[in-house]
Amino acid sequence: MSTLRGVSTRTLRSNLTTLNSVYSTCSRRLHSKNTVIENDIVLLKNVHNSTCMPILSNGLHPGKKIELFKDSILHDDILGKGIRDLVSSRKRATYRIQAPTLAEYTDLCPRIVTPIYSQDANLIVSLLDLHPIVPDLNHPSRNRLEIFEAGTGHGALTLNLAKAIHGANTAAPEPPVGDASAEMSPDILEAKREAYKEWRANRGAVIHTLDCSGQHSAHAETVVQNFRRGMYYPHIDFHVGSIDDYLSSRLVETGGSPFLDHAILDLPGTKLYLDIAAKSLKSNGTLITFCPSVTQINAGVLYARQERLPLFLEKTVEVGGAVGVGGREWDIRPVKPRALLKALVLDTSRTDDVEAVEGLMERARGDVGSHQAGSSPIKTASGSDDNGWEMVCRPKVGLKISGGGFVGVWRKMA
Repeated sequence: MSTLRGVSTRTLRSNLTTLNSVYSTCSRRLHSKNTVIENDIVLLKNVHNSTCMPILSNGLHPGKKIELFKDSILHDDILGKGIRDLVSSRKRATYRIQAPTLAEYTDLCPRIVTPIYSQDANLIVSLLDLHPIVPDLNHPSRNRLEIFEAGTGHGALTLNLAKAIHGANTAAPEPPVGDASAEMSPDILEAKREAYKEWRANRGAVIHTLDCSGQHSAHAETVVQNFRRGMYYPHIDFHVGSIDDYLSSRLVETGGSPFLDHAILDLPGTKLYLDIAAKSLKSNGTLITFCPSVTQINAGVLYARQERLPLFLEKTVEVGGAVGVGGREWDIRPVKPRALLKALVLDTSRTDDVEAVEGLMERARGDVGSHQAGSSPIKTASGSDDNGWEMVCRPKVGLKISGGGFVGVWRKMA
């Protein structure tokens, strides 16, 4: 019998059979890769006019058609064809069939709210610097990674986050939904429900996304379910309600212990939720605030300083697709003018507080006295450090440029 480095062929075949049985649950096809089948969503690009907007189909079904401007394409003409095959419309315009990327899907699918566009969603996810750990089959939920997103909206950022943590979970069992569940016996249906419920309870990573609008949340859930036959849907928990109510209830469950690794606030008035977000974040956790105006970042910095929140603003990045991708970093921090600091030195020098005098003199030697949100201020002789602060708010020079909203990246201090 032939051998390979002392291992028999029979042993190798036995090991391969075992591996196939172990990974059989992971090989369930979540979307068709080569041949277009029913319920697939495809992207159609005009072959002869590259300036035409690509067309994103709905789920394909026999007998239906894609309505175009004074034209149409039959679903039956697409079903059964391969990716990159050609299809003709009723007026003989030629389109190439493609599988939509995540960016193309989120940018082109129907919306009822303004989405975070793909390049911005990618940047926000990269700022979190996620490194999901391969799940331990014996303890799958140990050191669970939990990310909270406030403002589900269109679901574009939610999908990008779910993609980033996809590798931290084992393969999800087939959920007992759809037409197939109607043909199951009650016992089998209940067993499948219990298996799916147990899998969800033992996930190694989960996205909690919340919206105040039930309509928006339901739409975003549909958007997530329709991408690649819902391959990222099991990693997401959708919630409807207020941020305070949800996070407060979770803190009660954990006995007041922080439970979030990261949080994202994409909604108006982000400063109003900095306090509850800081309580829910673990030490060194990242908080991202997405604001349409830089003044909202300013307001958050001042609020965090006034309330002594354990949050440190690491950077502020201007984002948007108007100029480019990558973002332009801004310098945003509260400062005291140098002349005011020198006056405070003279006032404080009349006291015996040597440490305060030395601190103020050190800050007066610089261009301005700066202060980061959440850090411990140096108090004057009067014991107050709340007066005389101004805001530095300017783009940093020589960095990558973009235009649009503003992303504040905060860090939870110990």
